[in-house]
Amino acid sequence: MRYPAHGANPATLYQALQLEMPAQVIDLSENVNFLGPPASFSNVWAALFEQIAMYPHEDAEPLRGELALHHHIAKEHVVIGNGAAEILMAIAKRYTKKTVIIIEPSFSEYRRTLLQQQAIIQSVPVEELISYALPMKQLKQAMASAKAVYICNPNNPTGVVTPKHQLIELLKHGQQVGCDVVVDEAFMDWTDEAQSVIDLVASFTNLTVLRSMTKMYSMASVRLGYALTQQAADIKQELPHWNVSAAAIVLGVQALQEGDFCESSRQQARAMRVNIVNWLKARGCAVTNSETNYVAFRLPSEYDATDFYFSLLKEGIVLRHTQNFLGMDGQWFRLALKEQHKMTAFQQAMERFF
Repeated sequence: MRYPAHGANPATLYQALQLEMPAQVIDLSENVNFLGPPASFSNVWAALFEQIAMYPHEDAEPLRGELALHHHIAKEHVVIGNGAAEILMAIAKRYTKKTVIIIEPSFSEYRRTLLQQQAIIQSVPVEELISYALPMKQLKQAMASAKAVYICNPNNPTGVVTPKHQLIELLKHGQQVGCDVVVDEAFMDWTDEAQSVIDLVASFTNLTVLRSMTKMYSMASVRLGYALTQQAADIKQELPHWNVSAAAIVLGVQALQEGDFCESSRQQARAMRVNIVNWLKARGCAVTNSETNYVAFRLPSEYDATDFYFSLLKEGIVLRHTQNFLGMDGQWFRLALKEQHKMTAFQQAMERFF
């Protein structure tokens, strides 16, 4: 049985699992903002038609300059991609046939893009999933013979945030042993940003920070991500010309004006997260200490995870499986926070299973 590598696209999932797809499906496997894109996007969308025949700016200006201002960083340290996935592919080319550490469980695209470059992957599992505590001693030992370490912060799929002081410790150690630190902050804008390491880019040559605009601004189909690093020029060399569309550039610039939208999204997600975490714990589930718009949970030991997953699928409720997350092995589920009626439908289906 072949599980899809990512969430979203329920039709593909049902087809792969050879299940009949219900007429109505609630997709809780993808974690794009349930509020949808900011209302202001509709105001600029019509004007994009005028640019449809024009080549976009090769360096994705004016978005590149606006991102530099937004993050208080030098513009030459910003590189923009057709989604964060494209940036990951370009970064992986720096580590062809080199040893790279991935802290597990983590986003599956790290492994996929690195294997394309014949990198030697060394998996280092966290000590336990609920707090996603980094095994610092083991990590430092592994870094001595590695070219890079990938850290997803907040972690996907657990939503747990790694403290900044630990990342600083790893960056300093990396300087000593010649190991880069790639920090994927795709979901950091769902937090208060206190643990972000963007402000350290100017101080550490071995740091690359990855960001996505897909999740918060609900623009997955547009594809927009970027990296902040002193190695931006080298990464840019691995990307095709005109890789960022004019639509993505315009919407990205508009997104940076949406501070109120982001704060409202965070507040609503926080309230929903507290409610669903308490509800799951009351039913004996283990739940991760997420600070994002998703949580990961494990059923009480008396229930079979596979039976539960397929039971919900038959009711049209799709969770993110963890069959391809090392250390979770299908026993955990990632649950995205969505509109209340969708969360209620999930809760009712779970009660029926119990």
